[in-house]
Parts: sequence; C-alpha cells; structure tokens
Amino acid sequence: MIKRLNLDSPETMRQIFDLYYLPLCSYALRYVECISIAEEIVSDVMYKVWQNRHFDYSADTFREYLHTATRNTALNYLKQKQNLQNLSNSWAEHIREELIEETPLDHLITKEMQEKLENLMDKLPDQCRKTFLMSRIDDMTYEEIANLMNISVNTVKYHIKTALQKLRNGLRDFI
Repeated sequence: MIKRLNLDSPETMRQIFDLYYLPLCSYALRYVECISIAEEIVSDVMYKVWQNRHFDYSADTFREYLHTATRNTALNYLKQKQNLQNLSNSWAEHIREELIEETPLDHLITKEMQEKLENLMDKLPDQCRKTFLMSRIDDMTYEEIANLMNISVNTVKYHIKTALQKLRNGLRDFI
C-alpha cells in the first residue's frame, strides 16, 4: 500500500484514510476532547501524508508516523489555543486598565467631589452626621446605632434619610 501511495495513487490514499481515520480520531480525541477538532487534526495529518507521499515509509514507521503526527498536531493545536487565550486575557487586562486609568482631570474632579462631600457632611446636624457615618462608614445596623446613641430605630432611619437628602441635593449642584 505504501509503494502504491508513492506512485501517486488516490485510491491508495483513500484506503489509508479509511483504515486509519477513525483510530486516529480516537487517539486525537484523548488530547483535544472535541470530536470536530479531533477530526480536523486527523484530516490535516492525512493531507500531510498525501503531500509527503514520496517519502520512503516502511510499514512500521508509517504507523508510528501517523500516531506521532496526530499527537504533535493535537499538541500544537492546544498550544495555539492556550496562546490565543493568553493573548485574549492580556488584551482584556490592557483594555480594563485603559478604562480604569484615571487622567489628571479625573483626579481633579474626584478631589473636588471629595471636598464638596466633606463640606456637606460638616453642614449636617451633629447627631445626623454621626448616625450617617456609623451606618455608612462603620457599617453598623440601625439597631446597633440606636442602642449606642440611646435613640429609637425610627430616629436612626430619620437621620439617615435626612443626611442622604441633604447630600444628594448638595451634590446635584456639583454635578
């Protein structure tokens, strides 16, 4: 069969294909875990066999060549897939950094907004500001704040609602 392949026999290539295609697909499937990819790998190997049909194969080396070529093609596929994944991750990280990177204008606006917020917080009534800070900064529950300040939970809710309204109104002018 190998000698007939050397004589450019398409029928012989078809016989080789029919004989080895399914076993090589099963072998490739161990590496790539996807039937369509395994079939593509084996098709590529068969195409290489046809391209190299004048190579002097022996019966043993031909079978070894098919397995080695299938394994190497599968490993190359996995390597390319990993490289593409790494490149994709790298680009995604780069784009994320570009989007997150702050410009000097962003820093200025952030600083101005922080100053405005601090000024608004200073203008809040003392108990209202304390209640708000305990809730939002210290992450305390309404019950914890009420117990600590010796006020009712409804009073805590009122102070937080008042603080939020005043802060929103004050920032509306800024934005």
